[in-house]
Formats: sequence, structure tokens, C-alpha cells
Amino acid sequence: MKRVLSIVFLFHLLLFGQSQLLSPIPLPTTIVVDLDPTPYDDAMLEEALARGEIFTFLAKSGATTNADLLAQRQRYMALLNLKGRTYGGITFRIAFVIPERVIGKYAVSTTQSALAYLLDRGVPFDMEVFSIPDESDETLRQVLEEISADMPYDLIVAPVTRKGTDYLCHQALPGKLFVPTIHKHRIECPNEQVLFGGIDYTGQIETLSYLVESNATTVTVSDSSPLSGMLSETVSEFVDVNDSIVLGRSGYYKDIIETHDDLNQSTLFLNTPVVKSSLFLSQLTLADFKPNLILSTQINYSPLLLTLTQYHDRENMVLASSIGLADPFLTENIALLHQDIRFNWLNYATVVGIDDIFNRTTGEQRLTRESFTDRSLEYEIRLYEAGLYRFVPREIPFPPIEEIIEPVDEEEDTGFYSPLSQAETME
Repeated sequence: MKRVLSIVFLFHLLLFGQSQLLSPIPLPTTIVVDLDPTPYDDAMLEEALARGEIFTFLAKSGATTNADLLAQRQRYMALLNLKGRTYGGITFRIAFVIPERVIGKYAVSTTQSALAYLLDRGVPFDMEVFSIPDESDETLRQVLEEISADMPYDLIVAPVTRKGTDYLCHQALPGKLFVPTIHKHRIECPNEQVLFGGIDYTGQIETLSYLVESNATTVTVSDSSPLSGMLSETVSEFVDVNDSIVLGRSGYYKDIIETHDDLNQSTLFLNTPVVKSSLFLSQLTLADFKPNLILSTQINYSPLLLTLTQYHDRENMVLASSIGLADPFLTENIALLHQDIRFNWLNYATVVGIDDIFNRTTGEQRLTRESFTDRSLEYEIRLYEAGLYRFVPREIPFPPIEEIIEPVDEEEDTGFYSPLSQAETME
């Protein structure tokens, strides 16, 4: 009797209970996969309809221009609740060339981010990873031969350094090759098959230079790495650098800081990785120095900066980032594989480059905004303040404009209004 009462009570709860949350599970969808390589003309499509082979008709009628057949196709697609796309086997083929010993952890992060992206699209794909030990000419030559011997790929992704890129730029490639690690301005590449997705550090530094006052004492902070040195050299192209600090590997910088008495109320360009930058900022506070402005590029745009420093260490810090907004569902699906495209610029660049080529190959909707222009991804540069708990967007100031007044020949009447003419008549 107790069991019967329990069942009746449970039925009562199910009958009158209401759910206040929508299920995050998407509704099931059906697609048609074309497994037959034989092309069908309009007569063959009509025969398939006459035989009642509806799914054969749907799989083969995507390219027809016959109005009656298209109307039939649309009717069956609506009747069967099918999406307006069919897939003939593998739709998108992509290859990765990964020099594991050279790029280290990025060998895993870039490939997993790409895999998560392709899984998110729900389109048949083939992804091959060609692991190589280094970027020597012989190693790259062999892997290109191996890729060429395989079926054609829609895109080859090679997150290599400048050395590897230089070799690839002067080779006959089996298809489009995307280098997400290098910006096109950092290397001369005559090969039209090579695409670039690297961060434009020069553009970021130029944008940050708009914040520097004309009479500011500017100091660059770098280490012995090539990227850090390149950033500090680029800073000198846009502002007058008064002093420079080179950090060692010890992690103790207080003695170095105290030898520079011009750090108070200065403008710092912090060109070191996030851990080293965090140590430097905390020891700068310990030495009782308070810069007026701390500027940095993508190199320090990481939530780790907010964790490793206290707010008063980074209170006047502004960072430039080229990471844009991607589809939120894509971002979360990539996070399921423990990868990040919100702060990891290489993962983001890899996904954006694949997304652009994927769109051009399959016609599917874009999930990111940036596109290839003149063989390079064009990113929008954004500025952020290192806030208390997050990076706060900051408006980009207008660059300083130098007013240039060209002399006008008094005897020549230009016929155009001049803003100076009214001022002259008032004197």
C-alpha cells in the first residue's frame, strides 16, 4: 500500500511540477551524407524520385538549377526537417605540422583548440598531425613530401618560428599553409600560398604610444629573449626612450631597480613575460617607486597577471590585446578540452585562421570576426586597464595630429573655402 501511495504522489508531482530552466542540450538535427561519388544529372535525379529514392535525390540534388527539382528538394527537406546542407564524405581536410621540441606546450594547445573547433562545427572532417623534432631544412622537406603524397588538404597549419617560416616561404607547397605564430611584417615571404596570423606587436605599441605624454620619462623593461628585445626596439620607433632595464633570470630585481632613480612618475613599457613582469612590479612597489603609467602588449594580457600582483602594483597599467570576440558556445566547447582562446593569443589565432578557410571551403557561417587581408589576419587592437578583478576596456585615444599648413599662392584663386580666410579678414 505504501508503494502505491508513493507512486501516486510522484505522479502528482510530475503532473503539476514546472521546470524554470531551459535545457542546454541542443535539439537533434538530421543531415544527409552523400557516400556515392557518382554525379547525377537532372534526368538521373528524376529517375531517383520515380523509384522513391528520396534520400538519394536529396544527397545529389544540391547542385541542380532545375526549378521543379529544387522545389521538390525544398519540399522534402521541410517534410523531413532536414538542414539545407548535405555532406559528401569528408568535407574539410586539415593537416598540422608540429615541431614539438621547438614550440613546447603550444604543440598540444593549438591542435586541441583546432580539434574542438572542428567538433563544434558538426561537419565531417579529417585532421592529421605531422609531428617533427625540429625545424631543420631536411626535416621540413621530408614532412612536405609526406603531406604531398597524401590526399589534398584544404589547409596546412604550421605553428613554426621565423626560421621554419623562412624555409617554407621558399618552397613549392601542396596547398595553403597557415603560420599562426608570425606576423607578415616580420618576414619577407614571396610565396602566395603562405598565410600569416601572428600578432601585430608594432601596431599594439603604436596604439599604446598615444597614451605617452610628450615630456614623459620613458623606460623600457626587457630581458634577454628575442621577443622582449624586439618589443623594446619597437618602442623606440614611436617614443623617445630615456632609460632601459634588462632583467636577469634570478627573479630578484630590487637591486637593479634601485640603480634607476628615474622610475618615479615615469612611463614604463613592460616587455617581459607575465611571471617576470609580476615579480618586477611587486618589487617596484617594495622599492617605493610609483610609475605614472605602465604599458604592455599582448605579452602580459593574461589573468595570471591579476593573480600574481596586487592591485596597487598594477594600478596604472594599460595593456593592448588583439584577441577579439568569438562565438560563446565555441569558446566554452574549447574550454572543455582545457584550452583557452580568451587570453591565449596563439590558440585564438589558430582558430580564427581555420575558421576563415573553413568558411570559404564549406560556406558555413563564421564563428569569429577577423579575416585574411593580403595573406594576413587583421586584428582589431583593444586597450584594457588591469583592474581590481578583471581587465577593464579602455577607450583608445586619438593619435596626436600635427597641423600642417601649406602656403597658398596669393595670385592663384583655388576656388575652395579656406578656414584661414575668415580669420585674416577679422584682423
